[in-house]
Amino acid sequence: MAIERTPAATGWSFSDVVSVSGPGRWLHVAGQVAFDSNGEVHGSVGEQAHGCFDHIEAVLARAGAGLEHVVRITAYLTDLTDYAAFSAARAERFGVNLPASSAVQVAGLLVGASVEVDAVAFVPDAG
Repeated sequence: MAIERTPAATGWSFSDVVSVSGPGRWLHVAGQVAFDSNGEVHGSVGEQAHGCFDHIEAVLARAGAGLEHVVRITAYLTDLTDYAAFSAARAERFGVNLPASSAVQVAGLLVGASVEVDAVAFVPDAG
């Protein structure tokens, strides 16, 4: 199994192409917002993005995976002028394992969130 990543030509914090080969399983993570323990969302876009990634990381851990297995994300932002803050958080969380990524502006998100992120991950078979 191999996951090969081609960094974005722009130098931004995503991969232009992520190639996956070999036996394994695909995980499709539902959109996550940065809910706190009271079901509320607070903080800047960067803080909310980290919260989204915290939730994605927790969901993946329950499935025996981690952020290093994420090959694609889609970010939904209520204001694309916040993209730089989102991008910085993505770079911090994924390091060298940058996923392919898309970002779109939406009219609104649950409970007033400013960002929501869904993910696709590939977990290779052991062996």
